[in-house]
Amino acid sequence: MKNLSFLIIITLGYLTLNAQHTNVFLGNNYSSNFNPLIYSLGTDHHTSFKPILKSDLNFNMDSIIKSKTRSDYSNWFSKKLFSEDLLVLKGDGYRVVASPIINLSIGKDLNDSTNTFTNTRGFIVEGDLGKQISFFSSFLESQSVFPNYVDAFVRKNKVVPGQGYARDFKVTGFDYAMASGYVSYRPNKMFAVQFGHGKHFIGDGYRSLLLSDNTFNYPYLRIQTTFGKFQYTNLYAEFQDINYFLNNNLANNDQIGFPKKYMSAHYLSINATKRLNISFFESVIWRMNHAPGNTGFDINYLNPITILRAAEFSINSPDNVLVGMNLKYKLSTSSYLYGQFILDEFSLTELRKGDDFWGNKFGYQLGYKNFHFLNIDNLTIQSEYNLVRPYTYAHHNPQQNYAHYNQSLAHPLGANFSETLVLIDYKKGRWGIEGKLIFAKYGADIKGDPTSYGSDVYMSTGNFAEESGLEGIGIGRPSDFGIKMYQGVLTTVNIKSGTVFYVLNPRTNLKLNLGVIFRDFLSENEVLHTQFVSFGIMSDLFNRYYDF
Repeated sequence: MKNLSFLIIITLGYLTLNAQHTNVFLGNNYSSNFNPLIYSLGTDHHTSFKPILKSDLNFNMDSIIKSKTRSDYSNWFSKKLFSEDLLVLKGDGYRVVASPIINLSIGKDLNDSTNTFTNTRGFIVEGDLGKQISFFSSFLESQSVFPNYVDAFVRKNKVVPGQGYARDFKVTGFDYAMASGYVSYRPNKMFAVQFGHGKHFIGDGYRSLLLSDNTFNYPYLRIQTTFGKFQYTNLYAEFQDINYFLNNNLANNDQIGFPKKYMSAHYLSINATKRLNISFFESVIWRMNHAPGNTGFDINYLNPITILRAAEFSINSPDNVLVGMNLKYKLSTSSYLYGQFILDEFSLTELRKGDDFWGNKFGYQLGYKNFHFLNIDNLTIQSEYNLVRPYTYAHHNPQQNYAHYNQSLAHPLGANFSETLVLIDYKKGRWGIEGKLIFAKYGADIKGDPTSYGSDVYMSTGNFAEESGLEGIGIGRPSDFGIKMYQGVLTTVNIKSGTVFYVLNPRTNLKLNLGVIFRDFLSENEVLHTQFVSFGIMSDLFNRYYDF
Protein backbone atom coordinates (compact mmCIF):
# COMPACT_ATOMS: atom_id res chain seq x y z
CA MET A 1 0.00 0.00 0.00
CA LYS A 2 2.87 2.35 0.81
CA ASN A 3 4.48 1.71 -2.61
CA LEU A 4 1.14 2.25 -4.36
CA SER A 5 0.64 5.60 -2.62
CA PHE A 6 4.17 6.65 -3.58
CA LEU A 7 3.52 5.74 -7.23
CA ILE A 8 0.26 7.77 -7.25
CA ILE A 9 2.09 10.82 -5.84
CA ILE A 10 4.77 10.57 -8.52
CA THR A 11 2.22 10.13 -11.31
CA LEU A 12 0.06 13.05 -10.18
CA GLY A 13 3.17 15.19 -9.83
CA TYR A 14 4.18 14.34 -13.39
CA LEU A 15 0.76 15.15 -14.78
CA THR A 16 0.71 18.57 -13.14
CA LEU A 17 4.33 19.62 -13.49
CA ASN A 18 5.47 18.12 -16.79
CA ALA A 19 6.17 21.60 -18.16
CA GLN A 20 9.66 21.33 -16.62
CA HIS A 21 12.09 21.27 -19.55
CA THR A 22 15.23 21.77 -17.49
CA ASN A 23 17.96 19.12 -17.44
CA VAL A 24 18.66 16.36 -14.96
CA PHE A 25 22.04 17.29 -13.47
CA LEU A 26 24.94 15.27 -14.88
CA GLY A 27 26.48 14.60 -11.47
CA ASN A 28 26.76 10.83 -10.95
CA ASN A 29 26.01 11.01 -7.24
CA TYR A 30 22.95 13.18 -7.86
CA SER A 31 21.52 11.12 -10.75
CA SER A 32 22.00 7.86 -8.82
CA ASN A 33 18.83 8.77 -6.90
CA PHE A 34 16.77 8.46 -10.09
CA ASN A 35 18.66 5.98 -12.29
CA PRO A 36 16.81 2.88 -11.01
CA LEU A 37 13.58 4.43 -12.32
CA ILE A 38 15.13 5.83 -15.51
CA TYR A 39 16.64 2.44 -16.45
CA SER A 40 13.74 0.27 -15.26
CA LEU A 41 12.70 -2.55 -17.58
CA GLY A 42 9.17 -1.18 -17.72
CA THR A 43 10.21 2.19 -19.20
CA ASP A 44 11.14 3.29 -22.71
CA HIS A 45 13.36 6.26 -21.84
CA HIS A 46 16.17 7.19 -24.22
CA THR A 47 18.93 7.17 -21.63
CA SER A 48 22.23 7.57 -23.45
CA PHE A 49 22.19 11.23 -24.55
CA LYS A 50 22.63 13.27 -21.39
CA PRO A 51 21.62 15.50 -19.77
CA ILE A 52 18.10 14.10 -20.01
CA LEU A 53 15.23 16.59 -20.07
CA LYS A 54 12.98 16.25 -17.03
CA SER A 55 9.93 16.42 -19.29
CA ASP A 56 11.14 13.22 -21.03
CA LEU A 57 10.72 11.19 -17.84
CA ASN A 58 7.57 9.34 -16.87
CA PHE A 59 7.96 10.36 -13.23
CA ASN A 60 8.39 13.66 -11.43
CA MET A 61 11.80 14.22 -9.87
CA ASP A 62 10.52 16.84 -7.43
CA SER A 63 8.13 14.31 -5.94
CA ILE A 64 10.97 11.85 -5.36
CA ILE A 65 13.17 14.53 -3.79
CA LYS A 66 10.27 15.64 -1.60
CA SER A 67 9.84 12.06 -0.38
CA LYS A 68 13.43 12.17 0.89
CA THR A 69 12.96 15.39 2.89
CA ARG A 70 11.27 16.11 6.18
CA SER A 71 8.40 18.58 6.37
CA ASP A 72 8.22 19.01 10.16
CA TYR A 73 11.04 21.52 10.66
CA SER A 74 9.81 24.22 12.98
CA ASN A 75 11.74 27.22 11.67
CA TRP A 76 12.53 28.83 8.33
CA PHE A 77 16.30 28.30 8.60
CA SER A 78 16.00 24.53 9.16
CA LYS A 79 13.60 24.15 6.24
CA LYS A 80 15.90 26.01 3.86
CA LEU A 81 19.04 24.20 5.01
CA PHE A 82 17.68 20.65 5.10
CA SER A 83 14.74 20.32 2.72
CA GLU A 84 14.05 23.31 0.45
CA ASP A 85 15.56 25.65 -2.11
CA LEU A 86 16.57 28.99 -0.65
CA LEU A 87 14.25 30.95 -2.94
CA VAL A 88 10.97 29.68 -4.39
CA LEU A 89 8.73 31.89 -6.51
CA LYS A 90 5.53 30.51 -8.03
CA GLY A 91 2.69 32.21 -9.77
CA ASP A 92 0.26 31.94 -12.62
CA GLY A 93 2.31 30.37 -15.41
CA TYR A 94 5.78 30.67 -13.88
CA ARG A 95 8.10 28.99 -11.38
CA VAL A 96 11.58 30.13 -10.28
CA VAL A 97 13.84 28.46 -7.69
CA ALA A 98 17.33 29.46 -6.58
CA SER A 99 19.89 28.07 -4.15
CA PRO A 100 23.52 28.63 -3.20
CA ILE A 101 26.21 26.11 -4.17
CA ILE A 102 29.25 25.47 -2.01
CA ASN A 103 32.22 23.16 -1.85
CA LEU A 104 34.23 23.86 1.27
CA SER A 105 36.74 21.12 1.93
CA ILE A 106 40.11 20.56 3.52
CA GLY A 107 42.49 17.69 2.99
CA LYS A 108 46.00 16.38 3.30
CA ASP A 109 48.31 14.69 0.83
CA LEU A 110 50.03 12.32 3.25
CA ASN A 111 52.93 11.46 0.95
CA ASP A 112 54.37 14.97 0.77
CA SER A 113 52.51 16.46 3.78
CA THR A 114 50.70 19.02 1.62
CA ASN A 115 47.62 20.65 3.09
CA THR A 116 44.90 21.02 0.47
CA PHE A 117 41.62 22.88 0.32
CA THR A 118 38.80 23.88 -2.00
CA ASN A 119 36.70 26.98 -1.50
CA THR A 120 33.82 27.14 -3.99
CA ARG A 121 30.92 29.58 -3.81
CA GLY A 122 28.15 29.91 -6.34
CA PHE A 123 24.48 29.66 -7.14
CA ILE A 124 21.92 27.91 -9.33
CA VAL A 125 18.71 29.41 -10.68
CA GLU A 126 16.14 27.52 -12.71
CA GLY A 127 12.56 27.99 -13.69
CA ASP A 128 9.66 27.59 -16.08
CA LEU A 129 7.90 30.34 -18.03
CA GLY A 130 4.59 28.97 -19.20
CA LYS A 131 4.37 25.40 -20.42
CA GLN A 132 6.95 25.61 -23.21
CA ILE A 133 9.98 27.53 -21.92
CA SER A 134 12.40 26.62 -19.13
CA PHE A 135 15.75 28.11 -18.15
CA PHE A 136 18.77 27.45 -15.96
CA SER A 137 21.82 29.42 -14.84
CA SER A 138 24.72 28.68 -12.49
CA PHE A 139 28.03 30.24 -11.53
CA LEU A 140 30.93 28.82 -9.51
CA GLU A 141 34.00 30.72 -8.27
CA SER A 142 36.75 28.59 -6.69
CA GLN A 143 40.19 28.60 -5.15
CA SER A 144 41.98 25.31 -4.55
CA VAL A 145 45.22 23.64 -3.54
CA PHE A 146 45.23 20.13 -5.03
CA PRO A 147 47.02 16.85 -4.20
CA ASN A 148 50.27 16.21 -6.08
CA TYR A 149 49.08 14.53 -9.29
CA VAL A 150 46.17 16.95 -9.87
CA ASP A 151 48.50 19.88 -9.17
CA ALA A 152 50.93 18.55 -11.80
CA PHE A 153 48.11 18.20 -14.35
CA VAL A 154 46.89 21.76 -13.77
CA ARG A 155 50.38 23.26 -14.09
CA LYS A 156 51.02 21.37 -17.33
CA ASN A 157 47.66 21.99 -19.01
CA LYS A 158 46.70 25.39 -17.55
CA VAL A 159 43.20 24.10 -16.69
CA VAL A 160 41.50 22.55 -13.68
CA PRO A 161 39.98 19.29 -14.98
CA GLY A 162 36.62 20.18 -16.48
CA GLN A 163 36.29 23.40 -14.47
CA GLY A 164 38.05 26.22 -16.26
CA TYR A 165 41.28 28.13 -16.86
CA ALA A 166 43.65 28.00 -13.89
CA ARG A 167 45.15 31.23 -12.60
CA ASP A 168 47.72 31.30 -9.83
CA PHE A 169 46.37 31.76 -6.32
CA LYS A 170 49.00 32.76 -3.77
CA VAL A 171 51.95 30.34 -4.07
CA THR A 172 50.59 26.81 -4.41
CA GLY A 173 46.93 27.28 -5.33
CA PHE A 174 44.74 28.05 -8.31
CA ASP A 175 41.82 30.35 -8.95
CA TYR A 176 39.16 29.29 -11.49
CA ALA A 177 35.50 29.89 -12.37
CA MET A 178 32.75 28.22 -14.37
CA ALA A 179 29.44 29.62 -15.65
CA SER A 180 26.65 27.50 -17.13
CA GLY A 181 23.24 28.27 -18.50
CA TYR A 182 20.62 27.43 -21.10
CA VAL A 183 17.11 28.12 -22.33
CA SER A 184 14.87 25.22 -23.39
CA TYR A 185 11.89 25.56 -25.71
CA ARG A 186 9.51 22.65 -26.16
CA PRO A 187 6.48 23.44 -28.35
CA ASN A 188 5.24 19.84 -28.13
CA LYS A 189 6.26 16.37 -27.03
CA MET A 190 8.04 15.70 -30.32
CA PHE A 191 10.44 18.65 -30.50
CA ALA A 192 12.76 20.29 -27.96
CA VAL A 193 15.35 22.99 -28.63
CA GLN A 194 18.00 24.08 -26.14
CA PHE A 195 20.58 26.83 -26.52
CA GLY A 196 23.18 27.24 -23.83
CA HIS A 197 26.66 26.97 -22.38
CA GLY A 198 27.45 23.64 -20.76
CA LYS A 199 28.50 20.06 -21.49
CA HIS A 200 27.06 16.69 -22.51
CA PHE A 201 27.60 12.96 -22.02
CA ILE A 202 26.78 10.17 -24.46
CA GLY A 203 26.55 6.68 -23.04
CA ASP A 204 25.17 4.49 -20.26
CA GLY A 205 28.45 3.93 -18.43
CA TYR A 206 30.84 5.83 -16.19
CA ARG A 207 33.15 6.83 -19.06
CA SER A 208 32.19 7.76 -22.59
CA LEU A 209 34.23 7.13 -25.70
CA LEU A 210 31.82 9.21 -27.83
CA LEU A 211 31.36 12.48 -25.90
CA SER A 212 31.80 13.09 -22.18
CA ASP A 213 31.55 15.88 -19.61
CA ASN A 214 35.30 15.56 -19.04
CA THR A 215 36.06 19.00 -20.49
CA PHE A 216 35.15 22.60 -19.68
CA ASN A 217 31.81 24.10 -20.74
CA TYR A 218 31.17 25.20 -24.32
CA PRO A 219 28.38 27.05 -26.19
CA TYR A 220 25.96 24.72 -27.94
CA LEU A 221 22.65 24.32 -29.74
CA ARG A 222 20.78 21.06 -29.13
CA ILE A 223 17.76 20.01 -31.19
CA GLN A 224 15.91 16.88 -30.04
CA THR A 225 13.24 15.11 -32.06
CA THR A 226 11.32 12.19 -30.54
CA PHE A 227 8.89 10.02 -32.50
CA GLY A 228 7.76 6.51 -31.62
CA LYS A 229 10.73 4.38 -30.66
CA PHE A 230 13.20 6.90 -32.11
CA GLN A 231 14.98 9.92 -30.70
CA TYR A 232 17.20 12.00 -32.98
CA THR A 233 19.51 14.65 -31.55
CA ASN A 234 21.49 17.35 -33.35
CA LEU A 235 24.29 19.00 -31.39
CA TYR A 236 26.23 22.02 -32.65
CA ALA A 237 29.08 23.28 -30.47
CA GLU A 238 32.00 25.70 -30.45
CA PHE A 239 35.30 24.60 -28.88
CA GLN A 240 38.53 26.42 -28.07
CA ASP A 241 42.25 25.64 -28.38
CA ILE A 242 43.99 27.45 -25.53
CA ASN A 243 47.44 26.04 -26.41
CA TYR A 244 47.80 27.52 -29.88
CA PHE A 245 49.32 30.88 -28.93
CA LEU A 246 51.19 29.55 -25.89
CA ASN A 247 53.04 26.87 -27.90
CA ASN A 248 54.08 29.20 -30.68
CA ASN A 249 54.83 32.44 -28.83
CA LEU A 250 52.29 34.25 -30.99
CA ALA A 251 50.52 37.43 -30.02
CA ASN A 252 46.75 37.13 -30.04
CA ASN A 253 46.23 40.39 -31.93
CA ASP A 254 43.86 39.41 -34.72
CA GLN A 255 41.01 37.91 -32.71
CA ILE A 256 39.35 38.05 -29.33
CA GLY A 257 39.73 34.95 -27.20
CA PHE A 258 41.33 31.62 -28.05
CA PRO A 259 41.24 30.05 -31.54
CA LYS A 260 37.93 28.35 -32.15
CA LYS A 261 36.71 25.23 -33.89
CA TYR A 262 33.27 23.77 -34.33
CA MET A 263 31.46 20.46 -34.03
CA SER A 264 28.33 19.11 -35.68
CA ALA A 265 27.06 15.85 -34.20
CA HIS A 266 24.09 13.61 -34.98
CA TYR A 267 22.80 10.95 -32.59
CA LEU A 268 20.00 8.49 -33.38
CA SER A 269 18.65 6.44 -30.47
CA ILE A 270 16.37 3.47 -31.24
CA ASN A 271 14.47 1.49 -28.61
CA ALA A 272 14.43 -1.65 -30.77
CA THR A 273 12.67 -3.72 -28.10
CA LYS A 274 11.68 -3.17 -24.46
CA ARG A 275 15.14 -4.47 -23.54
CA LEU A 276 17.45 -3.40 -26.38
CA ASN A 277 18.53 0.12 -27.36
CA ILE A 278 20.81 0.73 -30.35
CA SER A 279 22.19 4.22 -30.97
CA PHE A 280 24.33 5.65 -33.76
CA PHE A 281 26.71 8.61 -33.47
CA GLU A 282 28.59 10.76 -35.96
CA SER A 283 30.46 14.02 -35.54
CA VAL A 284 32.76 16.31 -37.47
CA ILE A 285 35.26 18.84 -36.12
CA TRP A 286 36.19 21.72 -38.40
CA ARG A 287 37.89 25.10 -38.12
CA MET A 288 36.61 26.92 -41.19
CA ASN A 289 35.46 26.61 -44.75
CA HIS A 290 38.67 25.49 -46.47
CA ALA A 291 37.84 27.02 -49.84
CA PRO A 292 40.19 29.92 -50.71
CA GLY A 293 38.98 33.23 -49.31
CA ASN A 294 36.26 31.73 -47.09
CA THR A 295 36.25 31.61 -43.30
CA GLY A 296 33.76 30.80 -40.57
CA PHE A 297 31.06 28.13 -40.50
CA ASP A 298 30.96 25.51 -43.21
CA ILE A 299 27.24 25.35 -44.03
CA ASN A 300 27.63 21.78 -45.33
CA TYR A 301 27.82 20.65 -41.69
CA LEU A 302 24.74 22.57 -40.54
CA ASN A 303 22.38 20.21 -42.37
CA PRO A 304 20.58 18.35 -39.55
CA ILE A 305 20.03 15.09 -41.45
CA THR A 306 23.00 14.74 -43.81
CA ILE A 307 25.57 11.97 -43.37
CA LEU A 308 28.57 13.93 -42.13
CA ARG A 309 31.18 11.53 -43.47
CA ALA A 310 29.67 11.77 -46.94
CA ALA A 311 29.48 15.57 -46.72
CA GLU A 312 33.13 15.78 -45.68
CA PHE A 313 34.18 13.55 -48.58
CA SER A 314 32.07 15.44 -51.13
CA ILE A 315 33.77 18.78 -50.40
CA ASN A 316 37.27 17.22 -50.30
CA SER A 317 37.70 18.38 -46.73
CA PRO A 318 40.51 17.50 -44.30
CA ASP A 319 38.12 17.79 -41.33
CA ASN A 320 37.99 15.30 -38.49
CA VAL A 321 35.03 12.89 -38.67
CA LEU A 322 34.23 10.24 -36.03
CA VAL A 323 31.44 7.67 -36.03
CA GLY A 324 30.31 5.35 -33.28
CA MET A 325 27.66 3.19 -31.70
CA ASN A 326 26.13 2.81 -28.25
CA LEU A 327 24.33 -0.35 -27.08
CA LYS A 328 22.25 -1.11 -23.99
CA TYR A 329 20.49 -4.35 -23.09
CA LYS A 330 18.29 -4.57 -20.00
CA LEU A 331 18.84 -7.91 -18.28
CA SER A 332 16.17 -7.28 -15.64
CA THR A 333 14.25 -4.41 -14.10
CA SER A 334 17.38 -3.44 -12.15
CA SER A 335 20.37 -4.42 -14.30
CA TYR A 336 21.71 -3.93 -17.80
CA LEU A 337 24.68 -4.50 -20.09
CA TYR A 338 26.11 -1.66 -22.15
CA GLY A 339 28.84 -0.95 -24.64
CA GLN A 340 30.28 1.53 -27.12
CA PHE A 341 32.36 1.52 -30.26
CA ILE A 342 34.18 4.57 -31.65
CA LEU A 343 35.75 4.66 -35.10
CA ASP A 344 38.07 7.47 -36.15
CA GLU A 345 39.81 6.02 -39.22
CA PHE A 346 39.87 2.48 -40.55
CA SER A 347 41.30 0.35 -43.37
CA LEU A 348 39.85 -3.13 -43.73
CA THR A 349 42.63 -4.07 -46.15
CA GLU A 350 45.35 -3.20 -43.66
CA LEU A 351 43.45 -4.85 -40.80
CA ARG A 352 43.35 -8.13 -42.74
CA LYS A 353 47.10 -7.92 -43.30
CA GLY A 354 47.62 -7.75 -39.54
CA ASP A 355 50.43 -5.23 -39.86
CA ASP A 356 49.13 -2.86 -37.13
CA PHE A 357 48.45 0.04 -39.48
CA TRP A 358 48.49 3.40 -37.66
CA GLY A 359 45.26 4.50 -39.37
CA ASN A 360 43.16 1.80 -37.72
CA LYS A 361 42.02 4.13 -34.98
CA PHE A 362 39.16 2.83 -32.87
CA GLY A 363 38.07 2.06 -29.34
CA TYR A 364 35.41 0.10 -27.47
CA GLN A 365 33.66 -0.14 -24.10
CA LEU A 366 31.97 -3.03 -22.29
CA GLY A 367 30.07 -2.68 -19.03
CA TYR A 368 27.52 -4.03 -16.58
CA LYS A 369 25.42 -2.21 -13.97
CA ASN A 370 23.04 -3.48 -11.28
CA PHE A 371 21.01 -1.17 -9.03
CA HIS A 372 19.98 -3.88 -6.54
CA PHE A 373 23.05 -6.09 -6.34
CA LEU A 374 22.58 -9.30 -4.34
CA ASN A 375 18.90 -8.23 -4.00
CA ILE A 376 19.93 -5.47 -1.61
CA ASP A 377 17.95 -2.26 -2.15
CA ASN A 378 20.05 0.75 -3.14
CA LEU A 379 23.26 -1.27 -3.50
CA THR A 380 24.63 -0.45 -6.95
CA ILE A 381 27.61 -2.12 -8.56
CA GLN A 382 29.14 -1.26 -11.92
CA SER A 383 32.00 -2.83 -13.84
CA GLU A 384 33.45 -1.36 -17.02
CA TYR A 385 36.30 -1.92 -19.47
CA ASN A 386 37.55 0.67 -21.96
CA LEU A 387 40.20 0.39 -24.68
CA VAL A 388 41.25 2.97 -27.29
CA ARG A 389 43.89 2.47 -29.98
CA PRO A 390 46.82 4.92 -30.47
CA TYR A 391 46.08 8.20 -32.33
CA THR A 392 42.30 7.90 -31.98
CA TYR A 393 40.75 11.39 -31.60
CA ALA A 394 44.02 13.01 -32.77
CA HIS A 395 44.47 14.66 -36.18
CA HIS A 396 47.13 15.67 -38.68
CA ASN A 397 46.28 19.26 -37.73
CA PRO A 398 45.97 19.29 -33.90
CA GLN A 399 43.67 22.30 -34.12
CA GLN A 400 41.06 19.87 -35.45
CA ASN A 401 41.50 17.17 -32.82
CA TYR A 402 38.61 15.81 -30.79
CA ALA A 403 39.37 17.97 -27.77
CA HIS A 404 38.45 21.23 -26.10
CA TYR A 405 40.18 23.47 -23.58
CA ASN A 406 43.24 21.23 -23.28
CA GLN A 407 41.28 18.06 -22.53
CA SER A 408 39.91 15.17 -24.56
CA LEU A 409 36.21 15.34 -25.41
CA ALA A 410 35.97 11.63 -24.63
CA HIS A 411 38.16 9.83 -22.06
CA PRO A 412 40.52 11.68 -19.67
CA LEU A 413 43.44 9.45 -20.75
CA GLY A 414 43.10 10.45 -24.41
CA ALA A 415 44.07 7.37 -26.45
CA ASN A 416 46.50 4.43 -26.46
CA PHE A 417 45.10 3.07 -23.18
CA SER A 418 43.02 0.38 -21.56
CA GLU A 419 41.11 0.73 -18.31
CA THR A 420 39.17 -1.51 -15.94
CA LEU A 421 37.00 0.04 -13.26
CA VAL A 422 34.62 -1.16 -10.56
CA LEU A 423 32.21 1.20 -8.78
CA ILE A 424 30.13 0.45 -5.70
CA ASP A 425 27.43 2.70 -4.26
CA TYR A 426 25.12 2.11 -1.29
CA LYS A 427 22.52 4.44 0.23
CA LYS A 428 20.48 4.10 3.40
CA GLY A 429 18.27 7.08 4.09
CA ARG A 430 20.52 10.12 3.86
CA TRP A 431 23.69 8.12 4.49
CA GLY A 432 25.77 6.78 1.66
CA ILE A 433 29.03 5.00 0.80
CA GLU A 434 30.88 5.03 -2.51
CA GLY A 435 33.89 2.95 -3.55
CA LYS A 436 35.96 3.00 -6.72
CA LEU A 437 38.72 0.79 -8.16
CA ILE A 438 40.48 1.82 -11.37
CA PHE A 439 43.30 -0.02 -13.12
CA ALA A 440 44.59 1.79 -16.19
CA LYS A 441 47.51 1.24 -18.55
CA TYR A 442 48.69 3.53 -21.36
CA GLY A 443 51.68 4.40 -23.50
CA ALA A 444 52.97 7.89 -22.73
CA ASP A 445 55.21 10.00 -24.95
CA ILE A 446 58.96 9.81 -24.32
CA LYS A 447 60.29 12.89 -22.55
CA GLY A 448 62.46 14.94 -24.89
CA ASP A 449 61.33 12.98 -27.94
CA PRO A 450 59.02 15.03 -30.25
CA THR A 451 57.55 11.84 -31.73
CA SER A 452 53.88 11.21 -30.98
CA TYR A 453 53.23 7.70 -29.65
CA GLY A 454 49.45 8.05 -29.76
CA SER A 455 48.30 9.00 -26.27
CA ASP A 456 48.32 12.81 -26.40
CA VAL A 457 45.50 13.92 -28.73
CA TYR A 458 47.14 17.36 -29.04
CA MET A 459 50.15 15.91 -30.87
CA SER A 460 50.06 15.87 -34.67
CA THR A 461 49.75 12.44 -36.25
CA GLY A 462 51.86 13.60 -39.21
CA ASN A 463 54.30 16.31 -40.26
CA PHE A 464 51.99 19.27 -39.66
CA ALA A 465 54.64 21.10 -37.62
CA GLU A 466 56.98 21.10 -40.60
CA GLU A 467 54.22 22.12 -43.01
CA SER A 468 52.90 24.99 -40.91
CA GLY A 469 55.93 26.11 -38.92
CA LEU A 470 54.09 25.63 -35.64
CA GLU A 471 55.81 24.33 -32.53
CA GLY A 472 54.85 22.14 -29.62
CA ILE A 473 52.86 19.60 -31.64
CA GLY A 474 55.59 17.03 -32.33
CA ILE A 475 56.90 15.53 -35.54
CA GLY A 476 54.20 12.93 -36.02
CA ARG A 477 54.07 9.16 -35.62
CA PRO A 478 57.19 6.94 -35.61
CA SER A 479 55.98 4.80 -38.55
CA ASP A 480 52.94 3.79 -40.57
CA PHE A 481 52.98 0.16 -39.46
CA GLY A 482 53.84 -1.79 -36.33
CA ILE A 483 51.74 0.54 -34.16
CA LYS A 484 51.13 -1.40 -30.95
CA MET A 485 48.99 -0.72 -27.91
CA TYR A 486 50.92 1.01 -25.09
CA GLN A 487 53.81 2.00 -27.38
CA GLY A 488 55.97 4.74 -25.89
CA VAL A 489 56.56 4.72 -22.14
CA LEU A 490 54.45 1.99 -20.53
CA THR A 491 52.56 3.62 -17.66
CA THR A 492 50.14 2.16 -15.12
CA VAL A 493 47.76 4.02 -12.84
CA ASN A 494 45.96 2.25 -9.99
CA ILE A 495 43.35 4.19 -8.01
CA LYS A 496 41.48 3.03 -4.93
CA SER A 497 39.08 5.53 -3.39
CA GLY A 498 36.22 5.57 -0.92
CA THR A 499 33.71 8.12 0.35
CA VAL A 500 31.26 8.24 3.23
CA PHE A 501 28.64 10.98 3.10
CA TYR A 502 25.49 12.33 4.70
CA VAL A 503 23.01 14.30 2.59
CA LEU A 504 21.94 17.48 4.36
CA ASN A 505 19.62 18.74 1.61
CA PRO A 506 18.47 16.46 -1.25
CA ARG A 507 17.29 19.49 -3.25
CA THR A 508 20.86 20.59 -3.99
CA ASN A 509 22.51 17.31 -2.97
CA LEU A 510 24.29 19.22 -0.21
CA LYS A 511 26.27 16.70 1.80
CA LEU A 512 28.96 16.20 4.37
CA ASN A 513 31.73 14.22 2.75
CA LEU A 514 34.71 12.22 4.04
CA GLY A 515 36.91 10.70 1.35
CA VAL A 516 40.21 8.90 0.82
CA ILE A 517 42.22 8.31 -2.37
CA PHE A 518 45.15 5.94 -2.84
CA ARG A 519 46.80 6.39 -6.23
CA ASP A 520 49.89 4.66 -7.59
CA PHE A 521 51.49 6.00 -10.77
CA LEU A 522 54.26 3.82 -12.21
CA SER A 523 56.37 4.27 -15.36
CA GLU A 524 59.95 3.80 -16.49
CA ASN A 525 60.69 7.44 -15.72
CA GLU A 526 58.62 8.21 -12.66
CA VAL A 527 56.97 6.71 -9.61
CA LEU A 528 54.39 8.80 -7.78
CA HIS A 529 52.29 7.65 -4.83
CA THR A 530 49.34 9.64 -3.52
CA GLN A 531 47.58 9.05 -0.22
CA PHE A 532 44.95 11.73 0.14
CA VAL A 533 42.31 12.36 2.81
CA SER A 534 39.67 15.09 2.62
CA PHE A 535 36.62 16.32 4.51
CA GLY A 536 34.08 18.93 3.57
CA ILE A 537 30.58 20.08 2.76
CA MET A 538 29.63 20.23 -0.89
CA SER A 539 26.72 20.62 -3.31
CA ASP A 540 27.35 17.55 -5.44
CA LEU A 541 25.56 18.34 -8.71
CA PHE A 542 28.41 18.23 -11.24
CA ASN A 543 31.09 15.65 -12.00
CA ARG A 544 34.71 16.42 -11.18
CA TYR A 545 36.99 13.83 -12.76
CA TYR A 546 40.19 13.51 -10.73
CA ASP A 547 40.43 9.76 -11.35
CA PHE A 548 43.08 9.60 -14.07
